Amino acid sequence: GSKGSGDGQFNEPWGIAVAPNGDVYVADTWNHRIQEFDANGRFLAKWGSFADAKGQLGVQAGGFYGPRGVAVAPNGNVLVTDTGNKRVQVFDSKGRFVSMFGGDGTDPGKFKEPVGIAIDSAGNIYVADTWNHRIQKFDPNGQPLAQYPVSGWDSESIVNKPYLAVGPDGQIFCTEPEKNQFFVLDSNGKLISSKGGLGTTPRSFDLPIGIAVSTTGQVFVADDHNARVVEYQSWR
Repeated sequence: GSKGSGDGQFNEPWGIAVAPNGDVYVADTWNHRIQEFDANGRFLAKWGSFADAKGQLGVQAGGFYGPRGVAVAPNGNVLVTDTGNKRVQVFDSKGRFVSMFGGDGTDPGKFKEPVGIAIDSAGNIYVADTWNHRIQKFDPNGQPLAQYPVSGWDSESIVNKPYLAVGPDGQIFCTEPEKNQFFVLDSNGKLISSKGGLGTTPRSFDLPIGIAVSTTGQVFVADDHNARVVEYQSWR
């Protein structure tokens, strides 16, 4: 990549996901699109353009307002947090629109600044509903199942952009950027661990944002202001 709006170029890419076949999907945030690459980084496809749906569902399908997160479901569908439009959009692996859910609001299933998104092995969907200070859990069809409060997301600043990951045993991993830590919930939303603190030591952070978990339980955190990735061999 490089800066720009051409094929394979980016304007603040915030989210990334890898499909089982190795294809890579990138949320090219301020180009308001998703780009697809093969496992060697060769450009394959793109979809999306700017659209302001004003928090509504059922309008301007396939258009985005600053998409921040992307995840691949077990069935191969690609889910995108359409952050500015306060919704999640679902596409097939080739970028054809399938469905959408969410919309502006505070009720279960609604969003205020959805950012991170993750999917477990059963297809359940987890969304960092940042300004509603909660993680929301949905079934594979986008129906709300549960809400888990997150007190650390008390800011609406432009740097408070948390991301999620699901571990091999179903735990939910999430960053708290302005609290300089990440935390771990069990599959029922109960807090079981937190790691970090402000600093530059190997086990501290300065604005952690992205997070990923390997199949063997290693945790990788994008430590933004320290300009590094921090690896934990285990979250325990």
